[in-house]
Amino acid sequence: MTKKNFILTFLVVALIIILDQVTKVIVEENLRVGEEIPVIANFFNITLVYNKGAAWGIGDNSTLLLSFISIIATIIALVFATKNDFKSKKMYSFALCLIIAGAYGNLYDRLYTVFGLKSGVVDFFEFIFGNYHFPVFNIADMSLVIGVIMLAIDIIFLEDKRKNAKKVSS
Repeated sequence: MTKKNFILTFLVVALIIILDQVTKVIVEENLRVGEEIPVIANFFNITLVYNKGAAWGIGDNSTLLLSFISIIATIIALVFATKNDFKSKKMYSFALCLIIAGAYGNLYDRLYTVFGLKSGVVDFFEFIFGNYHFPVFNIADMSLVIGVIMLAIDIIFLEDKRKNAKKVSS
């Protein structure tokens, strides 16, 4: 990884982590658990929820296991990021940054939960579609999901194009 790529990766990851953590602190300081602030009536609320499981509360009270998985995912993404050519793989590179930031953002909350300093991962974006309440989530969750989708798109649709372009140019 070049110095420029390292700095770019660090800045993107740091920006997302800071945004995630600052928004979580603001929500925790201004809301009680379950309290809602309607943003768009009957569609979007800011609601404080503590999640001790994975996405959508799956695996409730599995904070230690999820912390371990987050550490492994972050290390794997960092390894791929360090071996990556950002210039030719822009989407792939940005996807890895999003995955690293999202995994770390929730890992931070999980580790604080393991040591009894938090009640769980802070989630606060709540969307309502008629009678369906989409599971509450946070910026780190969005970062992870968008990163994984971008990575899949890159691997499925762009990797072959890069390989073919490389063959043609050689």
